[in-house]
This record gives sequence, C-alpha cells and structure tokens, in this order.
Amino acid sequence: MSIKDDLAYLKSIRIFIGLSVFIFALTTVMGYYAAAVDPELASEWTKELEMLKWILDQPPVLIMLIIFLKNLLASAMAILLGLGLGLVPLMVVTSNGFLLGIVGYASLQKAGPLFLAAGILPHGIIELPVVLVSIAIGFRLGYLLALTLAREKADVSGETRVAIHFLKRYVAPLLFLAAAIETFITPIAISVVT
Repeated sequence: MSIKDDLAYLKSIRIFIGLSVFIFALTTVMGYYAAAVDPELASEWTKELEMLKWILDQPPVLIMLIIFLKNLLASAMAILLGLGLGLVPLMVVTSNGFLLGIVGYASLQKAGPLFLAAGILPHGIIELPVVLVSIAIGFRLGYLLALTLAREKADVSGETRVAIHFLKRYVAPLLFLAAAIETFITPIAISVVT
C-alpha cells in the first residue's frame, strides 16, 4: 500500500476515529470528575500506577523498551482483538481515558497545569493519536465482523491485512519514537517546569 492508499484508508475510517476520540475524551472527563468527587477511588487507581514505579529503577534503554512494548501490546490488542465485536478496543479506550482523567486531576492538584502539560505533551502528541487510530481500526474490524454475522457482505480478511499493515508500518515505529521521547525528553520537560 502506498501512503496515498494509507491516507485514503484513514479517511474511510474517520467515523471510527471520531468515535474513539469521543469515548476517550468522555472517559477522561469522567475520570477527572470521579477523582474530584471520590478521592478514595482515585487513590485506588493511582496505587495501581505506583506498582509500576519499579520501571523507573531500570536503565533508561530498558525503561524505553518497557514503555514501547506496553503501548504496542495495548495497540495491537485494540486492533486485532477488535474482531471480538469491538469490545477490546472499547475497554482499552475507556480504561486509558479514565486513568488519564484521574492522573490529570492528581497532577493538577499537586503541581499545576504546566507540570501536567510537560508530563503528557512531549510524547503524548505522538502516542495518543497512534493509540486512538489503533482503537478506531479495532472498532472498524469489530463493525465488519458484526456485518458478516448479520450476513452482510464485508471483507474482514482484507481489512485485517490492512490493520496488520498499519500496525507494522505506522503504529510500532511511532510508538517506539513516543517511548524514546517519554524516556529521554519528557523528564527534561518536567524538570524545567518544576
């Protein structure tokens, strides 16, 4: 597939991209307000993040690889397990959105908006769109499978090949770049604002 074909494909799934962005934004707001209303709930979710602090004790290259593999696994699951009628991409987008809302609330309370922006923007400007497009591709696969089950004509196998193409050509390299930025640049951005 050429870049022109890839752009045409992205245009063809724009409704699913819009859906993934909408659900992500909605659950982020829900997470933010849940943290504001129920600090215990926020504390429970952030405790789960605390368990991942062991990663920060690793050498930077290993940190980068762990972040990359975690995000690649989530994106690959969202794409390929979208064939389960879109349930896995839905779980990925809602849990990530809710968690970002909780972390965003906690960061704003402790350190303010500059800290939050420095902690998210450098790598998030790449990572977030890639993950949301992965989720959209998963939604599209789930939709096509539902059409097939309803005995409508849909090219699920062709669409799966396109999904794998996107995973290899765009998702993996861009997530690797985002992981490198998160490991080596985001901490510098945070140190500048603190």
